Amino acid sequence: MTRVSTENRSLTRHGRDRKAELLHHAEQLFAERGYEDTRMVDIAAAAGVAKGLVYWYFENKEKLFDEIVVDMSHRLRRAQGRAIAGIDDPLERLYVGTAASVRFIAGNYRLYGIISDQARGDRRRRETRARTQRVQADEATALLAEGQRRGVVRPGDPATFAHVNAGVVYSYVMLYAESRTSDGRHELDIEDVAHGAASYVVRAVAASEEAAEAVLAKHAPGTVTSA
Repeated sequence: MTRVSTENRSLTRHGRDRKAELLHHAEQLFAERGYEDTRMVDIAAAAGVAKGLVYWYFENKEKLFDEIVVDMSHRLRRAQGRAIAGIDDPLERLYVGTAASVRFIAGNYRLYGIISDQARGDRRRRETRARTQRVQADEATALLAEGQRRGVVRPGDPATFAHVNAGVVYSYVMLYAESRTSDGRHELDIEDVAHGAASYVVRAVAASEEAAEAVLAKHAPGTVTSA
């Protein structure tokens, strides 16, 4: 069966919504079954559509998975954006955005794990993932640089701070993931973990202890976990 390239295909709003719906079902299946055990026909069945419709939007499973990598990055950034909406102070945005990042990644850590596994074995997929990570790193760097200009983030290379902060987020997500018990529950509370990561990051980059404590007093819900 000949596949028509889906690149640069113009979609109506309905088409974009349908494509997003298919991505949602695909993400769920990949998270549940893994990459190898998820087929295009399975995605079609989960969405209640014909297999041909899935191929109309996605040339093959490899291209579909590449779009999931990008989609997850977009969804993470939207979650961050919703969380920090209306907040002016860069240090507060850093705190709230970090907590939102931990919640989102922890809620999708199985899929993130599969993305990491696939990136290790595929150069093209690794490059796709690296591009999405650069966008996130650039946004974090810009936020930290703004904080330096406004005197609430300590001097230093903001790109390095952004890289270290991303590592903190993933470390806390792993703490949460590894606390999963045999019955599917987690020994750690996601809110404790999210605010613990945010507190750690803000304390690490704040220009002063007073600036950090002011943010924590406003956003941290009592006692939080520490790294």
